[in-house]
Amino acid sequence: MTFDDILVTTEDRVGTICINRPDKLNAIRQQTFAELAGAIDQLTGDDNVRVIVLTASGAKSFSVGIDLDADGLPNDSISWDAHTAGNAEVIRKLWYADKPVLTAVNGFALAAGCNIALVGDLTIAADSATFGEPEIRHGALSPLLLLPWLTSFKGFNELYLTGDRISADRARELGLVNWVVPPDRLAAETQRIARRIANAPSYALTLAKRAVRLTMDIQGFHSAQSAHRWVDTYLLASHGVTEKENLMNTLSEQGMGAFLAARDTPYGER
Repeated sequence: MTFDDILVTTEDRVGTICINRPDKLNAIRQQTFAELAGAIDQLTGDDNVRVIVLTASGAKSFSVGIDLDADGLPNDSISWDAHTAGNAEVIRKLWYADKPVLTAVNGFALAAGCNIALVGDLTIAADSATFGEPEIRHGALSPLLLLPWLTSFKGFNELYLTGDRISADRARELGLVNWVVPPDRLAAETQRIARRIANAPSYALTLAKRAVRLTMDIQGFHSAQSAHRWVDTYLLASHGVTEKENLMNTLSEQGMGAFLAARDTPYGER
Protein backbone atom coordinates (compact mmCIF):
# COMPACT_ATOMS: atom_id res chain seq x y z
CA MET A 1 0.00 0.00 0.00
CA THR A 2 1.29 3.46 -0.88
CA PHE A 3 0.85 6.37 1.50
CA ASP A 4 0.29 10.05 0.71
CA ASP A 5 -1.10 11.38 4.00
CA ILE A 6 1.11 9.46 6.43
CA LEU A 7 4.70 8.30 6.85
CA VAL A 8 5.58 4.80 8.04
CA THR A 9 9.01 3.78 9.34
CA THR A 10 10.47 0.90 11.35
CA GLU A 11 13.62 0.84 13.48
CA ASP A 12 14.79 -1.12 16.52
CA ARG A 13 11.57 -3.17 16.74
CA VAL A 14 9.46 0.02 16.79
CA GLY A 15 7.09 0.89 13.95
CA THR A 16 6.15 4.57 13.67
CA ILE A 17 3.13 6.04 11.88
CA CYS A 18 3.22 9.80 11.36
CA ILE A 19 0.19 11.76 10.15
CA ASN A 20 1.75 14.06 7.57
CA ARG A 21 -0.61 16.87 6.60
CA PRO A 22 0.91 19.78 8.56
CA ASP A 23 -0.40 22.35 6.07
CA LYS A 24 -3.91 21.21 7.09
CA LEU A 25 -3.02 21.03 10.80
CA ASN A 26 -3.06 17.26 10.22
CA ALA A 27 -6.81 17.27 9.66
CA ILE A 28 -7.96 13.80 8.67
CA ARG A 29 -9.82 13.05 5.45
CA GLN A 30 -11.28 9.70 4.41
CA GLN A 31 -8.08 8.85 2.55
CA THR A 32 -6.09 9.44 5.74
CA PHE A 33 -8.29 7.04 7.68
CA ALA A 34 -7.82 4.39 4.98
CA GLU A 35 -4.05 4.86 5.04
CA LEU A 36 -3.93 4.71 8.84
CA ALA A 37 -5.91 1.46 8.81
CA GLY A 38 -3.54 -0.01 6.23
CA ALA A 39 -0.44 1.08 8.14
CA ILE A 40 -1.73 -0.41 11.39
CA ASP A 41 -2.35 -3.72 9.62
CA GLN A 42 1.12 -3.57 8.07
CA LEU A 43 2.91 -2.99 11.37
CA THR A 44 0.74 -5.42 13.30
CA GLY A 45 1.66 -8.12 10.79
CA ASP A 46 5.39 -7.33 10.86
CA ASP A 47 7.17 -9.83 13.12
CA ASN A 48 10.09 -7.41 13.46
CA VAL A 49 7.86 -4.80 15.10
CA ARG A 50 6.92 -5.13 18.77
CA VAL A 51 5.66 -1.62 19.52
CA ILE A 52 3.69 0.87 17.39
CA VAL A 53 4.10 4.64 17.78
CA LEU A 54 1.55 7.07 16.34
CA THR A 55 2.49 10.73 16.01
CA ALA A 56 2.11 13.68 13.62
CA SER A 57 4.23 16.15 11.66
CA GLY A 58 4.88 19.67 12.85
CA ALA A 59 4.82 21.31 16.26
CA LYS A 60 1.48 23.08 15.94
CA SER A 61 -1.02 20.26 15.66
CA PHE A 62 -1.33 16.52 16.21
CA SER A 63 -4.72 16.67 14.49
CA VAL A 64 -7.61 19.11 14.57
CA GLY A 65 -10.04 16.34 13.62
CA ILE A 66 -11.99 15.69 10.44
CA ASP A 67 -11.04 17.64 7.32
CA LEU A 68 -14.42 19.19 6.53
CA ASP A 69 -13.17 20.67 3.26
CA ALA A 70 -11.82 17.45 1.76
CA ASP A 71 -14.84 15.18 1.56
CA GLY A 72 -17.87 17.39 2.15
CA LEU A 73 -20.65 16.75 4.63
CA PRO A 74 -23.21 13.95 4.17
CA ASN A 75 -26.90 14.81 4.10
CA ASP A 76 -28.59 11.64 5.37
CA SER A 77 -28.10 8.95 8.00
CA ILE A 78 -26.80 6.29 5.60
CA SER A 79 -24.17 8.66 4.25
CA TRP A 80 -23.22 9.80 7.75
CA ASP A 81 -22.78 6.20 8.88
CA ALA A 82 -20.42 5.55 5.97
CA HIS A 83 -18.63 8.85 6.64
CA THR A 84 -17.86 7.95 10.27
CA ALA A 85 -16.97 4.31 9.57
CA GLY A 86 -13.34 5.05 8.69
CA ASN A 87 -12.79 6.88 11.96
CA ALA A 88 -14.34 4.05 13.95
CA GLU A 89 -12.25 1.45 12.12
CA VAL A 90 -8.96 3.21 12.88
CA ILE A 91 -9.85 3.51 16.55
CA ARG A 92 -10.85 -0.16 16.62
CA LYS A 93 -7.59 -1.27 15.02
CA LEU A 94 -5.49 0.81 17.41
CA TRP A 95 -7.47 -0.32 20.45
CA TYR A 96 -7.37 -4.02 19.63
CA ALA A 97 -3.91 -4.13 18.03
CA ASP A 98 -1.90 -7.08 19.32
CA LYS A 99 1.05 -4.76 19.91
CA PRO A 100 1.33 -1.88 22.39
CA VAL A 101 0.45 1.48 20.85
CA LEU A 102 2.12 4.67 22.06
CA THR A 103 0.81 8.05 20.95
CA ALA A 104 3.10 11.09 20.88
CA VAL A 105 1.04 14.28 20.86
CA ASN A 106 2.19 17.72 19.77
CA GLY A 107 -0.05 20.79 19.61
CA PHE A 108 -3.80 20.55 19.04
CA ALA A 109 -5.54 17.20 19.52
CA LEU A 110 -9.20 17.98 18.90
CA ALA A 111 -12.38 16.03 18.15
CA ALA A 112 -11.47 12.95 16.07
CA GLY A 113 -7.84 13.96 16.58
CA CYS A 114 -8.34 13.80 20.34
CA ASN A 115 -9.76 10.28 20.05
CA ILE A 116 -6.77 9.10 18.05
CA ALA A 117 -4.33 10.83 20.41
CA LEU A 118 -5.79 9.17 23.50
CA VAL A 119 -6.55 5.67 22.19
CA GLY A 120 -2.97 4.52 22.73
CA ASP A 121 -1.98 2.24 25.58
CA LEU A 122 0.40 4.99 26.67
CA THR A 123 0.41 8.67 25.72
CA ILE A 124 3.33 11.09 25.78
CA ALA A 125 2.47 14.76 25.24
CA ALA A 126 4.48 17.87 24.58
CA ASP A 127 3.82 20.49 27.26
CA SER A 128 2.35 22.66 24.48
CA ALA A 129 -0.28 20.04 23.60
CA THR A 130 -3.98 20.71 24.15
CA PHE A 131 -6.84 18.23 24.07
CA GLY A 132 -10.50 18.90 23.38
CA GLU A 133 -13.87 17.44 22.41
CA PRO A 134 -15.64 20.56 21.06
CA GLU A 135 -18.41 18.70 19.21
CA ILE A 136 -21.14 19.53 21.75
CA ARG A 137 -20.85 23.18 20.77
CA HIS A 138 -22.07 22.51 17.25
CA GLY A 139 -24.71 19.95 18.15
CA ALA A 140 -22.73 16.75 17.72
CA LEU A 141 -21.05 14.12 19.89
CA SER A 142 -17.53 12.80 20.15
CA PRO A 143 -16.99 10.35 17.26
CA LEU A 144 -16.18 7.52 19.68
CA LEU A 145 -17.07 7.04 23.33
CA LEU A 146 -13.53 6.58 24.61
CA LEU A 147 -13.20 8.94 27.55
CA PRO A 148 -15.54 7.09 29.95
CA TRP A 149 -13.08 4.18 29.73
CA LEU A 150 -10.00 6.32 30.23
CA THR A 151 -10.87 8.76 33.02
CA SER A 152 -13.43 9.48 35.74
CA PHE A 153 -17.11 10.44 35.39
CA LYS A 154 -16.37 14.06 36.31
CA GLY A 155 -13.28 14.04 34.11
CA PHE A 156 -14.92 12.97 30.86
CA ASN A 157 -17.87 15.28 31.43
CA GLU A 158 -15.44 18.17 31.81
CA LEU A 159 -14.54 17.69 28.16
CA TYR A 160 -17.80 16.36 26.73
CA LEU A 161 -20.19 18.95 28.24
CA THR A 162 -18.12 22.13 28.01
CA GLY A 163 -16.26 21.55 24.76
CA ASP A 164 -13.25 23.17 26.44
CA ARG A 165 -9.66 22.47 25.51
CA ILE A 166 -7.43 21.28 28.34
CA SER A 167 -3.67 21.47 28.73
CA ALA A 168 -1.30 18.53 28.68
CA ASP A 169 -0.83 18.92 32.44
CA ARG A 170 -4.59 18.82 33.03
CA ALA A 171 -4.84 15.76 30.79
CA ARG A 172 -2.19 14.11 32.93
CA GLU A 173 -4.14 14.98 36.08
CA LEU A 174 -7.16 13.22 34.56
CA GLY A 175 -5.11 10.13 33.73
CA LEU A 176 -5.34 10.68 29.98
CA VAL A 177 -1.62 11.33 29.52
CA ASN A 178 1.29 9.45 31.07
CA TRP A 179 4.18 11.84 30.51
CA VAL A 180 4.50 15.53 29.64
CA VAL A 181 7.79 16.63 28.08
CA PRO A 182 9.22 19.69 26.31
CA PRO A 183 8.30 19.74 22.61
CA ASP A 184 11.89 19.27 21.50
CA ARG A 185 12.11 16.07 23.58
CA LEU A 186 8.83 14.49 22.45
CA ALA A 187 10.13 12.29 19.63
CA ALA A 188 13.24 11.11 21.45
CA GLU A 189 11.43 10.36 24.70
CA THR A 190 8.69 8.47 22.90
CA GLN A 191 11.21 6.32 21.06
CA ARG A 192 13.12 5.69 24.28
CA ILE A 193 9.98 4.43 26.04
CA ALA A 194 8.92 2.38 23.02
CA ARG A 195 12.31 0.66 22.80
CA ARG A 196 12.24 -0.17 26.50
CA ILE A 197 8.86 -1.86 26.07
CA ALA A 198 10.11 -3.66 22.95
CA ASN A 199 12.56 -5.61 25.15
CA ALA A 200 9.65 -7.69 26.47
CA PRO A 201 8.77 -10.95 24.67
CA SER A 202 6.33 -10.26 21.86
CA TYR A 203 3.91 -13.00 22.96
CA ALA A 204 3.77 -11.50 26.46
CA LEU A 205 2.99 -8.04 25.10
CA THR A 206 0.24 -9.49 22.90
CA LEU A 207 -1.38 -11.51 25.67
CA ALA A 208 -1.18 -8.59 28.09
CA LYS A 209 -3.13 -6.41 25.66
CA ARG A 210 -5.65 -9.12 24.85
CA ALA A 211 -6.34 -9.76 28.53
CA VAL A 212 -7.02 -6.09 29.23
CA ARG A 213 -9.19 -5.65 26.14
CA LEU A 214 -11.18 -8.78 26.94
CA THR A 215 -11.81 -7.49 30.45
CA MET A 216 -12.98 -4.12 29.12
CA ASP A 217 -15.25 -5.80 26.56
CA ILE A 218 -16.81 -7.84 29.37
CA GLN A 219 -17.47 -4.51 31.05
CA GLY A 220 -19.21 -3.30 27.90
CA PHE A 221 -16.63 -1.36 25.89
CA HIS A 222 -17.43 -2.88 22.47
CA SER A 223 -21.20 -2.66 22.96
CA ALA A 224 -20.90 0.94 24.12
CA GLN A 225 -19.02 1.94 20.96
CA SER A 226 -21.65 0.32 18.73
CA ALA A 227 -24.49 2.03 20.57
CA HIS A 228 -22.72 5.37 20.57
CA ARG A 229 -22.14 5.27 16.82
CA TRP A 230 -25.86 4.77 16.28
CA VAL A 231 -26.76 7.71 18.54
CA ASP A 232 -24.10 9.92 16.96
CA THR A 233 -25.27 9.09 13.43
CA TYR A 234 -28.86 9.87 14.43
CA LEU A 235 -27.82 13.25 15.80
CA LEU A 236 -25.58 14.14 12.86
CA ALA A 237 -28.35 13.34 10.37
CA SER A 238 -31.10 15.12 12.32
CA HIS A 239 -32.80 18.22 10.96
CA GLY A 240 -34.57 21.08 12.70
CA VAL A 241 -31.84 21.69 15.30
CA THR A 242 -31.64 25.45 14.91
CA GLU A 243 -28.27 26.02 16.59
CA LYS A 244 -26.56 23.31 14.55
CA GLU A 245 -28.11 24.39 11.26
CA ASN A 246 -27.16 28.03 11.83
CA LEU A 247 -23.56 27.03 12.47
CA MET A 248 -23.44 24.77 9.42
CA ASN A 249 -24.80 27.62 7.29
CA THR A 250 -22.06 29.88 8.65
CA LEU A 251 -19.47 27.24 7.76
CA SER A 252 -20.68 26.81 4.18
CA GLU A 253 -21.21 30.52 3.52
CA GLN A 254 -18.37 32.19 5.45
CA GLY A 255 -15.75 29.52 6.06
CA MET A 256 -14.07 27.83 8.99
CA GLY A 257 -12.88 30.98 10.76
CA ALA A 258 -16.38 32.42 10.99
CA PHE A 259 -17.75 29.02 12.02
CA LEU A 260 -15.30 28.71 14.91
CA ALA A 261 -15.97 32.27 16.05
CA ALA A 262 -19.74 31.75 16.00
CA ARG A 263 -19.41 28.42 17.78
CA ASP A 264 -16.94 29.34 20.53
CA THR A 265 -17.56 33.03 21.33
CA PRO A 266 -20.70 32.42 23.46
CA TYR A 267 -18.68 30.19 25.79
CA GLY A 268 -16.16 32.88 26.69
CA GLU A 269 -12.93 32.03 28.49
CA ARG A 270 -12.43 28.76 30.32
